[in-house]
Amino acid sequence: MIDLIRLEQHPPAALLTEVLAEQGIATSVREDGSGWVLALADAGDYDRAREIVDAWLSNPDDPRFQAAAWRVGEVLDSRGQPPLMSGDWWRRQGPVTRLFFVACVGVFLSLYLLGDGLYRLLLFPGEWQGLLVQPWRALTPMLLHFSLLHIIFNLLWWLELGGMIERVQSSGRLLAVTLLTSLVANVAQFASSGHLFGGMSGVVYGLLGYLWMYGRVNPEAGLMLRRSIVVFMLIWLVICFVGLSGIVANQAHLGGLASGCLLGVLAGLMDRRPPGLDV
Repeated sequence: MIDLIRLEQHPPAALLTEVLAEQGIATSVREDGSGWVLALADAGDYDRAREIVDAWLSNPDDPRFQAAAWRVGEVLDSRGQPPLMSGDWWRRQGPVTRLFFVACVGVFLSLYLLGDGLYRLLLFPGEWQGLLVQPWRALTPMLLHFSLLHIIFNLLWWLELGGMIERVQSSGRLLAVTLLTSLVANVAQFASSGHLFGGMSGVVYGLLGYLWMYGRVNPEAGLMLRRSIVVFMLIWLVICFVGLSGIVANQAHLGGLASGCLLGVLAGLMDRRPPGLDV
C-alpha cells in the first residue's frame, strides 16, 4: 500500500475514495491517530490519483466532488469539517486550544470583576529592559482583549485555525507556532506604538500564515485553508492598515503573518515525505 494523503476527517477521505473508484483506482482508508490516511492498492495508479487529489485540494467545491459527497451520504464543507459551532465544538478542541481559550476569557472577565490589575501585569513592559525581569510579558499581551467584539472575533478564529493545527498535527506544534508568532507580533507592535496593545489577532494571523504556507509547501498532508479564508483575512489586514490604523495593532498582524508564513514553509519542508512511500 502507498499513502496518498492524510486528512483530518473521515468524510473527505470517503469522498475521495468514491471519486477515485469511479476512475478505476482502488484505495483503502485507515485511521492512524492523527487523522485518516487514504492509501493506494496499486503504485501504478499514483500519478492519476495524485492529479485527482490535487484538483480537489485546489477546488473542493467542484461539482463532481460535491456530487460524490451526496453519493457517500455525507454533507461536507470545503474541507469536510463540521461547522465550528456544531454541538460537539468544545469536545473537538485539543488541550492547547482549550487552554488559551479559557485563559483569554478568564483574563477578559477579570477586567470587570477585579479591575485592571491583571491587565497591567500582563501588558508588554513600558521599556525593553522590563523583559529581563519579567520575560513572560513578551507573550502575555495576546491574552488581553478590550471589548466583547474584540475577543469574540479573535477566539472564533483561534478555535478554527488553532483547532485545525492541533487536531491534524499535534498540541506541541500548535503551542510552538502560537508562542513564536506571539513573540514576533508583540515585539513588532511595541517597536511601532509602545506597550499599550493586546489581543490574539497577531497570533491568529500567525496561524493563518502557517496554514497557508504549510499547505502550499506540503499539500500531500491535507492541511490546507480554503482560498476564501485567506483572501478575506488579507483584505481585512489591508482595511485595518488603511482605515483603522489608529485603533488596530497592525504591526502585530503583519509580524504574526510574516512569522507564521516562515514557520509554515519550514515545517512544510520538514514534514514533506517522498511521494509513493511504501507503508
